[in-house]
Amino acid sequence: MTNSRNMRMVARSANVEPIVQEILRQPWLWNEHTVRTENPSSPHHGLDDIWVRYNPLRNFTPDGGAAAFNQEHEAEWYPPYYALPSLRPLVFDLMRRVEGERLGGVLITRIPPGAMCKPHRDDGWHAKHYDKYAVQLQSAPGQAFCFGDGELEAEPGDVYWFNNLEEHWVKNPTNQDRMTLIVCIRSNRMGG
Repeated sequence: MTNSRNMRMVARSANVEPIVQEILRQPWLWNEHTVRTENPSSPHHGLDDIWVRYNPLRNFTPDGGAAAFNQEHEAEWYPPYYALPSLRPLVFDLMRRVEGERLGGVLITRIPPGAMCKPHRDDGWHAKHYDKYAVQLQSAPGQAFCFGDGELEAEPGDVYWFNNLEEHWVKNPTNQDRMTLIVCIRSNRMGG
């Protein structure tokens, strides 16, 4: 990892193989909800998501759009939580490690070979209320999570905090999918 004030390694060697296998066995979990990825102007356009926990879907209205959906809410589990039992130890061990007080969104992202998540800053209540942690599920040498002051070539099992309020992007010029579990946690220990 290049030095960056916007990223911090929390742990290494988390056991991610069981969750990767569960995801590979259930490809239908991808892209059930495409609010982040369907708009061509979104930095996440062309990427894939599995929404595991977020604002209850009953609160989403097309006229309110994504901005309204990202306002203050109590997150709840979506069906993939029950289809991916190996996710639970990853999420709850991380909550314990960073002395989490409140669990927000949980998302699994996939960046296909040769694709990227374009430069952006996350905004809205959820982005400002929670710290963001990433658990690298799958990656190949050459991919990287980037900020203007450094980048991280995370290996499977790496767990790191990142500052989503600053401009960031993710590149995957490799020939392998890059899969990441993103866990949003409120605690008194920002960045673990």
